[in-house]
Amino acid sequence: MAIEISVIFVLVLVNGVFSGAEIAVVALRHARLQQLVAEGRRGAAAVLCLRAQPERFFATVQVGITLVGATAGAFGGATIAERIEPLFERIVFVGPHAEALSVAIVVVFISYLSIVIGELVPKSLALKHAEPYALFVGRALLGLSYVARPVVWLFTATSNVLLRPFGDHTTFAEARPSAVELKTLLEEAGESGTVDRHVGEIASRALELGDLTARDVMVPRNRIDAIPVDASLDTLRRILLEQGHSRMPVYKGTIDNVVGYVVVKDIIGIIWDGQLVVLHDLLRPAYFIPESMAARRVLREFQRRRTQLAIVVDEHGGASGLVTVEDIIEEIVGDISSEDDPPEALVVKRDDGAIVQGRAPLREVNRALGLELPEGDAFSTIGGLCMHLAGGVPQKGVQLDAKGVAQLEVLDASVRTVRLVRVTAPGAPGAPGTPGTPGTPGTSETPEELEKPETPEAKRSGPSQNSTQGPVS
Repeated sequence: MAIEISVIFVLVLVNGVFSGAEIAVVALRHARLQQLVAEGRRGAAAVLCLRAQPERFFATVQVGITLVGATAGAFGGATIAERIEPLFERIVFVGPHAEALSVAIVVVFISYLSIVIGELVPKSLALKHAEPYALFVGRALLGLSYVARPVVWLFTATSNVLLRPFGDHTTFAEARPSAVELKTLLEEAGESGTVDRHVGEIASRALELGDLTARDVMVPRNRIDAIPVDASLDTLRRILLEQGHSRMPVYKGTIDNVVGYVVVKDIIGIIWDGQLVVLHDLLRPAYFIPESMAARRVLREFQRRRTQLAIVVDEHGGASGLVTVEDIIEEIVGDISSEDDPPEALVVKRDDGAIVQGRAPLREVNRALGLELPEGDAFSTIGGLCMHLAGGVPQKGVQLDAKGVAQLEVLDASVRTVRLVRVTAPGAPGAPGTPGTPGTPGTSETPEELEKPETPEAKRSGPSQNSTQGPVS
């Protein structure tokens, strides 16, 4: 009986080869398969041929599985069942049913082997090692598909007829992963250590760049550092020394009338030589873009035009803000601070809630705190969200509910803007209105007590005569 069991075991193994092949060929990505073919890997061309004709491939595998399974069952019933039947005939009350019982035992035994060794184990191995598995069986399967062509043709024709009402046919067309799925994969890879966490974060930010517009990445109008075209030499020197930018826009009258921009090193060179500085002679043409232009397109235009600065305009032609190459790069790699930039953080996490600068973009707040604060067309910062929820400019101490996502408490504000906000999850310690926790009405700390980072907005709330505050590279 050992020979019969060995034959059954071999048939089950063959069944497993077919089952694993079905998974391996499907799991191997088309791009990787094309690369293997280009490298001349043995079996890659055969697998590519099978994937090009999925009907033939599936039919071949199914023919193999069906024939092997039927052979194993028939052989086991005809041999092993006959061998064990006499054993049951000797047992009282079982003897009359010995034949049926022996067949049932053989069926259960073969089914167990077929499920474990013929399905589960090979499919798991094939899924984990799809590439070597597919290359190993590819040529044999392709040859078998030609040998079994009549049967394969019958199965293929029948399946296509049945699929015709659904307007589809068997295909290996791979679904392209969405940006959200790619970000999830990057997060999982970072957590598992497959990809460096910092690299994964940069890749995730790069994917998000496709959803951003010039309005999302620009330096807002009230933070633009600019030079009046009629500035005196002393005024020009003071602006250059105070701001420390490499490029600055030049305006005539108001910031809405930008006439160009200057490269600061050009001005410094003329001053160094003791020559008369005439801004008109140093002006470079300004590049104007609409608020709605995609950030990635702005970056491409910077590359094409070989410039690093653009003025963002609204639908009425007024200046809304300014975008530089650095602004877009920072959206991908994070904040880039020079040695002269004062240390500041847009979001500071604390036990009683996060302290957030009013100008912090909502996407940065959501990323830092793991929240889903609502974003709208009319606002893009946490301060803008507070004004939207309050229906005006909320003053210090006002508490707002961000649609159940978080509780917002205004810690500092001017008559025109919100400067500092405490963000807490509903019901968390420190949430506004939570008994016995910091942040309840009447107990809000002052900005000085919070030791908030020194920012230009904390020094002044509006633009100066010659320039408005904000980093411009």
